[in-house]
Amino acid sequence: MVELGGMIARFYRSGVESSLFKSFVIAPGDRHERRDIVRRLVHAALTATCLLPVGFSQTIQPAEASQHVGQISTVCGHIAGERTAYGSRGAPTFIDLGQVYPHEVFTAVVWQEHRASVGTLPASGSVCVTGTIAEYHGIPQIQLLDRHSWYVPSLSNNDHYTNSDGVKVHSPAYSSGGVPAPATAQCRDGTYSFSQHRSGTCSHHGGVDHWL
Repeated sequence: MVELGGMIARFYRSGVESSLFKSFVIAPGDRHERRDIVRRLVHAALTATCLLPVGFSQTIQPAEASQHVGQISTVCGHIAGERTAYGSRGAPTFIDLGQVYPHEVFTAVVWQEHRASVGTLPASGSVCVTGTIAEYHGIPQIQLLDRHSWYVPSLSNNDHYTNSDGVKVHSPAYSSGGVPAPATAQCRDGTYSFSQHRSGTCSHHGGVDHWL
């Protein structure tokens, strides 16, 4: 039951709205009705684990990659630089996340033979790469093999509100790529807040988990 509860919690906190979950929590109902709701909720949660985009799974920052060598992980970060070693065998392209060469902390590698299947990554902004983290000369890296090896992170909604200063602010949202740049806090339900005032931050999201 503990593992099931954790799975349901992850399903709900993944950013997918579940009226079924809310009806189970809010409406008492009779025993048979609640049992049917639980059965349908478990089915929905199991289905969602297959349908949720990989982007909304747990991600790590480039500086944390060295702690996960040998593991299949998703690393998300700002594109700091890109270079291609045309004179080297395989003509690899190195995409540094977080910090630029020669001070890189993590690198995504695209070999010439995979360049067409990988496609064109953005030249700037943020990107998430997925694969087994290896280490080369002390620098963690992931080799990209196809278009499914990377994605551009996004937020779960594009809603905004106007704060007390009359400024338009993005509403709390889940991120598919770690901490979004303008976020000021992470709420207890996993969403990120972009509030410009501490008062009332994450008020409808379980309160503030930690400030950024």
